[in-house]
Amino acid sequence: MADRTTQESLAGAVDNVIALPLSQTSLVANTSRDCKSLQQSIATMQQCLRALGDFVRNLDDGPEAEGLRAHMAELNELLSLRLDQLSLTERLLQDLVRRG
Repeated sequence: MADRTTQESLAGAVDNVIALPLSQTSLVANTSRDCKSLQQSIATMQQCLRALGDFVRNLDDGPEAEGLRAHMAELNELLSLRLDQLSLTERLLQDLVRRG
């Protein structure tokens, strides 16, 4: 009798279970992987900016070239800031994994 009652209770409980989309460990792993991917993309963008800077050096020193150089410097600064933020995020994730 206990077996039948237990089975019925379990069957009802299974219907009420809500599966989580991802475990915390999986979220941390995915976020860490995304950080690495973003860091690689930013490094590539910075390489492209340097190549573009080399090209711009060959242009006349007119206002357009100066404006482009200033804009490129701003972009590089923003990319460096994002790299710093990603590094901080990675450190926080590593701390989370150690505590987990």
